[in-house]
Amino acid sequence: MRFARIAAAAAVVVVAGGCHATNSGADGTYTVGVTTLFPTGTFSEFVDRLNEIGPAQGISFDIADINNDVGKEHEVLSAFATKGVDLVATSVASATGSAAAIRRLDNADVPVVCYNTCLAPPLDEQLTEAFVTNDQKGLGTSTGRAVAAHLEGRHKPAKVAYLTCETYDVCKARRAGLDEALSGLDVQTVSAQEGYVVDAATPVATAMLAAHPDIDVLIAENEDGIVAAAKAVEARGLQGRVAVFGIGMNPTVAQLLLAEPAVVEHTTGQDAAAWADEVVAVAIATRDGTGAGDYLHFTPSPEFSRDNLAAVKQYLAAHQ
Repeated sequence: MRFARIAAAAAVVVVAGGCHATNSGADGTYTVGVTTLFPTGTFSEFVDRLNEIGPAQGISFDIADINNDVGKEHEVLSAFATKGVDLVATSVASATGSAAAIRRLDNADVPVVCYNTCLAPPLDEQLTEAFVTNDQKGLGTSTGRAVAAHLEGRHKPAKVAYLTCETYDVCKARRAGLDEALSGLDVQTVSAQEGYVVDAATPVATAMLAAHPDIDVLIAENEDGIVAAAKAVEARGLQGRVAVFGIGMNPTVAQLLLAEPAVVEHTTGQDAAAWADEVVAVAIATRDGTGAGDYLHFTPSPEFSRDNLAAVKQYLAAHQ
């Protein structure tokens, strides 16, 4: 059985139980099934950290990439249920469309931990044990404040465009933080279009800049969007004219922050290694029956900018 849940005063409380204190492997190894939305970038860093720290804790990982495909996700999660893994860690492809697969795991008494993305409320807390994430609105607020500082002192309205990932609820929260941080400025949003995978987002950003060459700031809601935005600015020859700000960090983004002429000015990162640390901590607590604590497990959101290139170089050195 999953941790027992008691509803009181309209709140969902997680009660730690001992029912997951198991070791399913013949050698006593605790097996965690893991899905990633994509095989690269932040998710690659997450997987590398899992494999670095898991074995010392008696944890092995069965890892599958779903390529942001709900159908493939359902296949993989159903297979985890059939195998009877001890726990599943997943970044869901859809806040609603992934529910059936998560429910199957629940019915098979396999506890689920979300990271990065999760089901929409109330199914998130009903069907999963914990959500390892960042303060998503805070990510947007941090980047929005950096954009505001960049635009400070202008004597005419600034034109802003967005590459979004708002098919995911976490990105909607990021946008709320961005909008709030920019609400006091004279800003005109000239375009906002979905683009969160480099290959698909680059032509979207290029078309934006072709239609609106007077854009002042192009904001990307994830790290692939940042890379796509930078490629588009370079393709249109708008270096020094259009500044890119974003959310998310990986070595490619770090290199863009160091590149000249300047295109990418600032990003608020998600610490994928910290996701992995927290997922392993929750797995250990679940295995040992000690309880995972609060449902939301927030991880750090470091900022990187051209104002502190030493921090960018330090990040890059640690990820090469």
